[in-house]
Amino acid sequence: MRNAAWMMSVLAGAAAAVSAAPATHADGQNAELEAFTAELTDRIESQLIQMLPSEQRRGILFERARQAGCDVELTSSDGVGVVAWSAFQDPDYAKVSHIVTPELWERTAPGHRQVLVAVAERALTGADPVLPCMAPGTDPEMAYAFSELAYGPNPIAFQQTSRWSSTATDGGTGGQGDRITITYSYVPDGAFVPDLGIGLGSGTNQLFAWLNGIYGSPANWQPLFDEVFDRWEELIGVDYVFEPNDDGSNTNNAAGQLGVRGDVRIAAFDFQNDGNGGVLAYNNFPNDGDMIFDAFDTFYNATGSNSLRLRNVIAHEHGHGLGMLHVCPVQNNKLMEPFLSTSFDGPQLDDILNGQRHYGDRSEPNNNSASAADLGSIGLFGAASLQQRSIDDNNDVDYFVINATQPLELTISATPAAATYQQGPQTQACNTGATTNYNTIHNLTIDLLAADGTTVIASSNSTGSGETETLVAIAPDAGTYFIRVDTASTTNNIQLYDFQVFAIDAPFIGPSIIADSAAPTQVDPGVSTSFDVTIDPNEDVLVGGSLLVNFRAGSSGGFTTAPLTFNAGNSYTATLPPFDCADGSVEYFISAQGQSAGTTTLPSGGASAPFSAVVGEFVESIADNFETDQGWTVAGSITSPAAGRWERGVPVGASDSRISDAPEDADGSGQCFITGNVQDNSDVDGGDTILVSPVFDGTAAGSTVEYFRWFDNNEGGTAQNAFTETFVIEISNNGGSSWTNLETVGPTGPEVSGGWNFRSFQIDSVIAPSDNMRVRFIAQDIDGTIVEAGVDGFRVAGSSCEDPETCPADLAAPFGSLDFFDVLEYLAQFDASDPSADLAAPFGAFDFFDVLEYLAQFDAGCD
Repeated sequence: MRNAAWMMSVLAGAAAAVSAAPATHADGQNAELEAFTAELTDRIESQLIQMLPSEQRRGILFERARQAGCDVELTSSDGVGVVAWSAFQDPDYAKVSHIVTPELWERTAPGHRQVLVAVAERALTGADPVLPCMAPGTDPEMAYAFSELAYGPNPIAFQQTSRWSSTATDGGTGGQGDRITITYSYVPDGAFVPDLGIGLGSGTNQLFAWLNGIYGSPANWQPLFDEVFDRWEELIGVDYVFEPNDDGSNTNNAAGQLGVRGDVRIAAFDFQNDGNGGVLAYNNFPNDGDMIFDAFDTFYNATGSNSLRLRNVIAHEHGHGLGMLHVCPVQNNKLMEPFLSTSFDGPQLDDILNGQRHYGDRSEPNNNSASAADLGSIGLFGAASLQQRSIDDNNDVDYFVINATQPLELTISATPAAATYQQGPQTQACNTGATTNYNTIHNLTIDLLAADGTTVIASSNSTGSGETETLVAIAPDAGTYFIRVDTASTTNNIQLYDFQVFAIDAPFIGPSIIADSAAPTQVDPGVSTSFDVTIDPNEDVLVGGSLLVNFRAGSSGGFTTAPLTFNAGNSYTATLPPFDCADGSVEYFISAQGQSAGTTTLPSGGASAPFSAVVGEFVESIADNFETDQGWTVAGSITSPAAGRWERGVPVGASDSRISDAPEDADGSGQCFITGNVQDNSDVDGGDTILVSPVFDGTAAGSTVEYFRWFDNNEGGTAQNAFTETFVIEISNNGGSSWTNLETVGPTGPEVSGGWNFRSFQIDSVIAPSDNMRVRFIAQDIDGTIVEAGVDGFRVAGSSCEDPETCPADLAAPFGSLDFFDVLEYLAQFDASDPSADLAAPFGAFDFFDVLEYLAQFDAGCD
């Protein structure tokens, strides 16, 4: 919970300062005006205003100036424009005083003061921000002021802004994680670089004259740019194409066009108000990726280490052009830190994660078998490896394809390839950031698939998040195989991994069993259910009569067996007999015996982990991803989003490291319910907020209630009053007249520090089911900690079953009566060894007992 009393005291003090300010400002009243300015800056701007969104910051400054009787000029239609602080002693400083301290202003060179003011004015008019790259040794407070004035704090991991949505090559570029193509060109000398309103002025492009003066000719310096773009291309899902043409149109206002100009245009002029050092270059964000250098700045004259200074400025500026903001803390281990570093060469880990989160990895698009990344042929002792691939969100999946030149034993591994480090938005000192282990974002899984790209031969999910996942599997024949790397996690974030395949000679290969289609998970009552399997003896010999389907009603007792029906080649049909609604469910598995290898089963667990199917139909009472309003209501003492009231929408996230509200929804649809969807002010404050489901029917057999939930009350792990609150979920079978606890999360435990967690409860194990049920989620703040909660993917489902009218002996027309024709039909089935005529033990043999069972059914008549 924020300290509301402190905030009110700040506002009250500011109001008092305003009321005490003079109504007019004559020249003789400068001392009184300065006192008012200092009071306002100290009490609001230094303590509160940096916590507010930019629109609110501008609004407060404008209103205070207006109330103080200052001469105010509006330059934008929304009423919050550039304020002409003409009555202040230093009107330029007043424009930046909410970010720039008096001490910083005093020690800043006049030219850089103009740059700061220009950046502030540009931001206030709503223009797109432009971020500069600062030379080493630049005052860190000034670098922070540049960032804050231009863009403000950013809540997203890796400090991202928007990605390219359109390029000259691609047109529309898709969405997060999709690969794109970017062209780049060099602006001819003499073209005009307009004033972007950031205090660096405008000028005539002198790129060629400047760099030719250092390197002699374009043949010597253009390869340095190529090298940087090539390195970005090696690391992220962006293809770079040099566009040899550039029409010389003004920079920063013309989109890329094939054969005319690049998406990214490179130019340079001598920055005004800057001198040497300071601002080395600046770059717009997508979809304007133009890169402008400070021509003739002596910083670039040092060309050691293959011009590392120039190359790292190029790489940094293009990072902005890819949609990356500055990142802290300054530790000389991230390219996108505000100050140029020569401690490394090119993009580092944080920058790679940032770029792949936006555009995917180098193997993209490989989200299905049709687009699988080709690893080529692999033979005995062959290997293939890829570094720095990624699952870029909870919906991403990576496919790879190999051609086995012979039967092989494959060892396939996916190893997390990131690290634990600090990163966060740019701050004044740029010495803090959240410490995150980026190796534990996802729990990686591996599947080996057959040549059809869907049939699973073997799977592995034996380790947890942050650990290497390894699958050892047999590729029984020469041919095509697919490898799928997926995640068992629901976190919408990026996991970097290294991938490797190694092949050795396959050991003796016994029989293998593969289902030709998905094994049934539902069977209709009263009728048999069949599905096909492929049983390959491989290097073994199948034992006659050992190819069986094993089944039982429910989940206890012994298994009954029935032989598989041979089709052709290695194809067989498994037939489950009819089951009744009273059985509820059925468990089954396939088994085959090799003379050398013994028994093989599908699934591999056999009787200990069989397939399971529901008798009847699945019934979904409610399924809500919160993209539409399905009738949820909100109650409780908290009534406003700012105080943490439940709100449905796309999460806005937080930039305050103490706050751990969900940065995205759980199921990937976009929206969820979250407590107070207000950036940096979404926690529950001083009361409770209750989210109540619409009425649903929980009477379907085996009905479960499922949902994702988010809960955090650890206040960033730093506050003494952390871990004091609970998140309570309750269920009602009378429409909400009374409630029964479903679960209570917290105040301590493994799931009280954020993160989406999936939960499923069988209703009849908690409360008697009814057709008038509700669930409610109660988030509360009693002891004054920061509490964040969320709910997504709510679902209630069970099964329904109705036994058919039975007349098993009625096999022939006229149906509805038993006669001689039914007997003839049964005898025809019996003679043909039709499985449906195998009515009595011993099953698999058509004999006198089957005929006796049919005659008993005939004598019993119809129900």
